[in-house]
Order: sequence, then structure tokens, then C-alpha cells
Amino acid sequence: MTANCDFGRSTFLAEQYYREMEPIAAALQEESQEERLERLSLVANSWSLTCTCFNAQLESSDQLIYGSLVSART
Repeated sequence: MTANCDFGRSTFLAEQYYREMEPIAAALQEESQEERLERLSLVANSWSLTCTCFNAQLESSDQLIYGSLVSART
């Protein structure tokens, strides 16, 4: 019974995903080469910032975990 519910839920989520992605896919197909290059340039320029923010968040999470472990031992 659980497997059927999980399967039904995953099917629903997949259908919802494709329904929401359909207008995005259509817009991307209508996108001009210039627009595509601009979008890719924005992604490339923001990638290093995204990585920096992600790594900083990981480091602060690691510090919180380490601090919790130290205080749990004392």
C-alpha cells in the first residue's frame, strides 16, 4: 500500500514538474541566439559568487557542528 501511495505521489510530482516546465521550455525555444548568449554570460558571471556563498554557508555550518560537539563533550 505504501509503495502504491509513493508511486502515485511521484507520478503526480513528475506530471506537475512537466506541466510547470512546459512554458519555460517553449520560451527557451523561442529565445534568440543573442538572448541565449546573454543568459549564459549571466550564469557564468554569477557562478563564482554562487560557489563562494555556498562554501561560506558550508563553513559556517561546519563551525556550528564543531562548536556543538565541543560543548557536548565538556
